[in-house]
Amino acid sequence: MNFAPPSSRPSTLLALAAAAALALATGCSSVDLGGGSGTATAGAPGAGAAALGMQDRVFALQAAAGGMYEVQAGQLAAARAADPQVQAFGRMLVDHHTLSNNELLSLLQARGLAAPAALPPQLQAKLARLQGLNGPEFDREFIRNAGLLDHQVQITLAEQASRDAVDPALRAWFAKNLPVLRQHLGAAQAVAGSMAG
Repeated sequence: MNFAPPSSRPSTLLALAAAAALALATGCSSVDLGGGSGTATAGAPGAGAAALGMQDRVFALQAAAGGMYEVQAGQLAAARAADPQVQAFGRMLVDHHTLSNNELLSLLQARGLAAPAALPPQLQAKLARLQGLNGPEFDREFIRNAGLLDHQVQITLAEQASRDAVDPALRAWFAKNLPVLRQHLGAAQAVAGSMAG
């Protein structure tokens, strides 16, 4: 099976994510970034932390939404994937994205910004599609979307934000997480290759 996406797909998904992040930038009040029960609310920026500008808000909210999706999709894979490699990949996503999501949440809270309370519609639709699948069909769709396509989008976002974000802490967070995202993409490519062979 060919898991390689069309070359224009990541930029299209990035544009959709940017539009969703802009829509969320003003109306977010709570979030659960790790798939647990924690919530965060917007408040005044913490001492010494300036509020994020619009471009940085878009970067941060896209990353938060993507991270939330990866945790939820990873939980699904850990619970229902047929292939043990896919289950392990799902558990890795939950572990890594929960950690990075919590770091991002702290950064956002210090700047008076709440992360999205819910997934953007296009990520909700992708998660709903996964929830409707089982067995090898679930495994293929999960690796294709959560493993390959979504990590390509998140890598593109992290590359841009680690270069262009104005807030130094946000820029550093993206730079720190970029190698992890690349590791996830490499792992997804390896799993996809073993499933195809």
